Amino acid sequence: MHLQHSLPSISAITLAVAASAFMLSACSQSTPPATAQPKVVKTEIVGTAQAQAASNHFVGTLRARQRSDLSFETAGRIVAIQVEVGDRVRAGQLLARLDEAPARWRLDKAEADRAAAAATLTERSAQLEQQQALARDKIISPTALQSTQAAYQQARSQLDAANAALSTARRDLAHSRITAPFDGEIVARQAQPFTDVAAGQSILQIQSGNQLEVVAMLPESVTPSLTPGSSSARGKSGSETFPLSLERLSARSDNGSLVQAIFRLPKTPTTLRSGGVISVELPNLQATHKISLPASAILPAPQPGQAVVFVLTPSGKLQHRTVHTSTGMQSGGRITITQGLATGERVVVAGAAFLHEGQPAKSYSSETLLPSVQGAER
Repeated sequence: MHLQHSLPSISAITLAVAASAFMLSACSQSTPPATAQPKVVKTEIVGTAQAQAASNHFVGTLRARQRSDLSFETAGRIVAIQVEVGDRVRAGQLLARLDEAPARWRLDKAEADRAAAAATLTERSAQLEQQQALARDKIISPTALQSTQAAYQQARSQLDAANAALSTARRDLAHSRITAPFDGEIVARQAQPFTDVAAGQSILQIQSGNQLEVVAMLPESVTPSLTPGSSSARGKSGSETFPLSLERLSARSDNGSLVQAIFRLPKTPTTLRSGGVISVELPNLQATHKISLPASAILPAPQPGQAVVFVLTPSGKLQHRTVHTSTGMQSGGRITITQGLATGERVVVAGAAFLHEGQPAKSYSSETLLPSVQGAER
């Protein structure tokens, strides 16, 4: 009885296993095969590098054409600053002053020293006249007369020194005040009242009008093609572009390889302020307009003067292309393409030896925020 009851159970289990195997085989046959993923390649748009090389970009700093750093000629303590940043002032207006007491004390001493020197000179002059009269009567020796003459000359020198010290003291008192050298606007205040300042320490900065100029440090390699008076340069601030005219070019190199250039803005945009930074664009007279590719994009071809590149078509396929090249290599490791490519085509510039005709591909997109890098990798 026990054997008869176990046989039906074994048959049921066998049928269930067979049914499961059939269902699994049916599911595996209906799954479609995986498609090949496009290969990510680094590309360059033909003509992009040449467009970027057609001009050179440098950083320029804006500054007012008429400007001045105002300071005291002598050290002292500031007792008043009568202007603030943004105030408009007129020429001769009082802007700041030092404590005048020390300068007045020096002036009083200089006046006293001058009076003493003048009195001494009067005394020495009278003595000289007496000694000269005695010498004419041969009452005193020539040596005694020479001694009196020397004392007189010394007294005159002391009076001259006292006069110079008096003029200096008067000047120090007059320059214990800062007045506006021209009509303009206060753009910086670099000290506060009741602080001690050194001679020549900048206290205020003033500029006049809205006339600005641009100062740029340029490499020596681009200066030979620049001529003062040329208006081929352009400035850019944000989305605004404006012409620049080269006004002056320094004859000295700073840091061994940089030359200071000053550009004039024929018409100053209202959005620009002194101290701002703009982009200065200079035409690259040595730039070539021929199509070129980096050497890493070139594969050798059987025929001399020819090479092979891979072009990424709009449909996402790689196309094997034979091109004609010129002999020699440009600066930056680029090779000139004379025939076989058109401006705007996208060419693979890295890993070309591992690609093949018709292979699906897509262009690599960089995550960097640098525009120049993105332009080269798109």
